[in-house]
Amino acid sequence: MKEKLEFIFGAIKKISFLLLLFVILSSPLFSLEFANFSVKGYEGKGELEFIQPEDLVLGPKGEIIVADYKNNRIQILKSDGAFERFIVLNDKTPGLASFISSISSSKSFDDSLPPGKKSPKPENPADRLKLDKPVGLALDDTGKLYVSCSGIHQILTFQFKDGALLGVIGKQGRTQGLLDIPMDIDVRNDGYLAVADSGNRRVQIFDPEGKFVREIHYKEETKKKELRSIAPRGVFWLASGDLVVSYPLFHQIVCWDLKGNLLWRYGSFGHGKGELNEPSYIVKGPGNNLLLSDSRNHRIVEITSGGIFVKNYPIGRGTAPGRLLWPRGMFLTDDDTLIVSDQGNNRVHFLKPCKAAIILREARALAQNDSWDQAFPKIEHALNLQPDDQDARNLMVNALHFFGDRSFQKNDFEKAEEFFRRILQYNPNDPNVQKKLDSIFWASNKDLIINCLLGIAAVILGLLVFWIIKTTFNRLVFGHP
Repeated sequence: MKEKLEFIFGAIKKISFLLLLFVILSSPLFSLEFANFSVKGYEGKGELEFIQPEDLVLGPKGEIIVADYKNNRIQILKSDGAFERFIVLNDKTPGLASFISSISSSKSFDDSLPPGKKSPKPENPADRLKLDKPVGLALDDTGKLYVSCSGIHQILTFQFKDGALLGVIGKQGRTQGLLDIPMDIDVRNDGYLAVADSGNRRVQIFDPEGKFVREIHYKEETKKKELRSIAPRGVFWLASGDLVVSYPLFHQIVCWDLKGNLLWRYGSFGHGKGELNEPSYIVKGPGNNLLLSDSRNHRIVEITSGGIFVKNYPIGRGTAPGRLLWPRGMFLTDDDTLIVSDQGNNRVHFLKPCKAAIILREARALAQNDSWDQAFPKIEHALNLQPDDQDARNLMVNALHFFGDRSFQKNDFEKAEEFFRRILQYNPNDPNVQKKLDSIFWASNKDLIINCLLGIAAVILGLLVFWIIKTTFNRLVFGHP
């Protein structure tokens, strides 16, 4: 009997542990809940001043890199939002002279003109090389900063640490490898670059050397039953190597594989749940999820990496802290602060999680290392701050299962029952609680049950012995049973 009970409880424990491990590893750290808001910057041309800021990425030390679109520059802020420096393109830009020299030396002398006719004044590469209307930004692991300049239809590359010009990718044109109003860009871990070639209504992919690899078109059917390509806006490489692209005029997010095959689509026009209005930028969100700048809805939307809606963040249109106007580029930091390029307000917006969310993140990190004793008071603290927080409630259920199982193993059945019954406060429909309470009942009363069974067996055996003696006596004395 004892061995059977131990086997049953052991099986229940293993199943519960596997379910717990699956929940912890497969779910995001927690759902973002922003409670604290601060802003940096305002309209203008000076330090910490912006005119229609576009993309935003983070530097290696947490620097905030902003494409200051109408000011034709890259503005870099410290991690706390204080101004640090500009990256501009002028006569003093490091690397510019050597780059122009390399271009000039590559041009051969034109001797096709007839004798006596003067050659036209040669074009100065510096006259057309400028940081004109920067939109998209990307920073690779080597510190190379890619900047898409929609005004000159090219991508400039800089050394981030000193702002030195490194090179140029593409030029204006329609054929493969040429660009027309490039918008967002993103660089993959292996150096491949994706460009939202908006004017050409396609996404182009370049290898680490800047050579054309592939183009991707997303087409819709017109009223005349013809197919036309849709202009892309934002691009983002997933960890899988697939590419996610936003199409604002079609109000959709589309995922493509490396061969240009469509994997999934998300979104339709509207303002409600699961709907978008001119989405622009895409970034990594909590866990493996994605965050979208739902620009004309003036909000942030979270979806899974498979294109399934998670939530709309309660951020509305406005000018006060906590309100957005045409959100563009953004980045989610390791401490779950969402930094947003608030274009319509010409500022950088910091959206920070509430205190309960921060405490819960710390508790979950401890739980993932099986440090439940240290995690438990933090979970309780988070629940005291936000009793209805579902993530905190779920983590509390997991903690109580852990402590209940541990108490059972130590034969502290009273304490184990207390933990398991407490689970019902947070999840009344937990399917494992009743099974574990039954196991506790049988385990805690096994001696009594065994004694009762032995007593019953003894009574039955006594009655059987009495019947045998009586039958034998009757045969011997009376000659009949």
